[in-house]
Amino acid sequence: MDAITAPAILAEQLAAHGLSVTNQGEHALCVTNPLHPLVGETVTAHGGCYLTGYGYEIGVHGDEQATADRLAHLLGLPRPATVPVQAKGRER
Repeated sequence: MDAITAPAILAEQLAAHGLSVTNQGEHALCVTNPLHPLVGETVTAHGGCYLTGYGYEIGVHGDEQATADRLAHLLGLPRPATVPVQAKGRER
């Protein structure tokens, strides 16, 4: 996967999480939590990985789903319930 398409794929994954994504050029995205617009992060594609604005590696190209999961957590997005809810059976 080349570095030009990797940010576009990541942007789709982030939007699927409900995050607001703005393209900041060929290799950079501005990602914000729509519930708290002041909570955000700039993510750049550099050398096969994704870096935060502070230079921390948050993921690698080719694993955009996990990168989006980490960013959603970092930006305080509520996590979906992982425990299935079972309906009670009808009693006769």
